[in-house]
Amino acid sequence: MTQLLIGTIVESEYELAKEVVQQSFLTEAQSNGKEFELIGKIRKSLTYNAELEVVAKTESGKILGHAMMSEVTINSDEQSNTVLALAPVSVLPQYQNKGIGKALIEALEYRAYENGYIGVVVLGHSEYYRKLGYHIASDFEIYAPFEVPDENFMFKYLWDHPTKEIRGTVHYPEYFQ
Repeated sequence: MTQLLIGTIVESEYELAKEVVQQSFLTEAQSNGKEFELIGKIRKSLTYNAELEVVAKTESGKILGHAMMSEVTINSDEQSNTVLALAPVSVLPQYQNKGIGKALIEALEYRAYENGYIGVVVLGHSEYYRKLGYHIASDFEIYAPFEVPDENFMFKYLWDHPTKEIRGTVHYPEYFQ
């Protein structure tokens, strides 16, 4: 494979990214087939940050992968903290298992860290995300607002020594519903 370029998505790439997202979730058992609709809703939200939506593409411009993060809150009786949700992450099926998803996620995590975010929640395959440093969220006393297998709801601090520990239930914006 030629050199892979990771960068912020531009509007002219939205339709190409849509194809990638749709194709990557075709055979995913946990998919509702509406991942790209979620992306559109996130883009229209007041908290959308274009820096937190990236694509992986070849030098010729072919998009092989797409990923984004968006703001969510973790609320408890004592505190409310804004963190990020990683969703969705998409790679064309024929390019999966080649490190593209990992590269997209690492690029987003770096950007999130640079923007001062403390952590990221993700709902996904525990084996995959564990390799990227994510841990079962409930181990941090962070809980999903819906029924989900514990091992599939994960959290990662972006700082080695966070200035404060976050606890509570994740609150997703309405557009995630």
